[in-house]
Amino acid sequence: MLGSPGPGSLGAQGMAGLLRGRVEELKRPWWRESSPLVLRHSEAARLAADALLERGEAAYLRVISEERELPFLSALDVDYMTSHVRGAPELSEAQGQEASGPDRLSLLSEVTSGTYFPMASDIDPPDLDLGWPEVPQATGFSPTQAVVHFQRDKAKNIKDLLRFLFSQARTVVAVVMDIFTDMELLCDLMEASSRRGVPVYLLLAQEHLRHFLEMCYKMDLNGGHLPNMRVRSTCGDTYCSKAGRRFTGQALEKFVLIDCEQVVAGSYSFTWLCNQAHTSMVLQLRGRIVEDFDREFRCLYAESRPVEGFCSGEDPLSPRALRPSPCGPSLQAWHPKPHIVPALQHQPQQHQAVTTYGSLLLPRSTRRW
Repeated sequence: MLGSPGPGSLGAQGMAGLLRGRVEELKRPWWRESSPLVLRHSEAARLAADALLERGEAAYLRVISEERELPFLSALDVDYMTSHVRGAPELSEAQGQEASGPDRLSLLSEVTSGTYFPMASDIDPPDLDLGWPEVPQATGFSPTQAVVHFQRDKAKNIKDLLRFLFSQARTVVAVVMDIFTDMELLCDLMEASSRRGVPVYLLLAQEHLRHFLEMCYKMDLNGGHLPNMRVRSTCGDTYCSKAGRRFTGQALEKFVLIDCEQVVAGSYSFTWLCNQAHTSMVLQLRGRIVEDFDREFRCLYAESRPVEGFCSGEDPLSPRALRPSPCGPSLQAWHPKPHIVPALQHQPQQHQAVTTYGSLLLPRSTRRW
């Protein structure tokens, strides 16, 4: 016999929100009819997320209660959003004097949501100035082939696979990685770029960029030692509330593109721990699917930011510390003590727009519910 409805049940709260209603249906053991898959926007989720960004966790829980919905954000989600949130755009002095309360929020909404790309830049995207090969015609027309490599299988060691591919690269190596601290892999990339003349592009997650810079400091490396390599940082998408409060997500994609002919993608990070202790896996891909990774890398590169000390055309001996451009004020770079920092300096560089793929190189839109 079923007990009386609890405080979070349908009987106590009337019509439940989409997520709560579905959970309540799935908890009924006698109900066997399958519900159709519905892919739709959740206005309650948008209101709750905006409330968290604009007024804090108490406001988020209040909206959840009013909407009769489940608290869908985990503690991890809440901590990340609140610690990375940035303020709304400032109103002009005239607007600020005329508006307060809801009127001010309305004006801020007009500032941030009047265009589909409210945070797009009018600066030309960076050029792949070291060169970029076309995807071979045979690759574009070939069926997709995939081979899986598990880190537990020592006969198919992932790091050995990567090192072999780097040693065989002829036209380009493009790396998208979250954490890069493996010195051997960096030496392999330097060997390919400096000794064999293979262009190398590194896109590293801004959140963990300080670890790469620390590795370079330990190796006494700077941009002058990487003349045929470009190092840039990337972030995730930006979520923007109606009032203009926003936060930027992390870049969690990890893949390596070799000669625009094959791709290695998966959960493996370029760290000693991933090679020796952490479990991970990658897929080695060939065929027409490579075109999708080629396109994705170009889009990520167009949105990326230069890393000071590793920019083309700058003086590697100029007296500036390593100081990468953060995607948000809460992302702090690693800074060695001033008296032991190798001399590096960022000089602004003029970029030419990448014409290949056209609009695919435009920054992706701000993420909104």
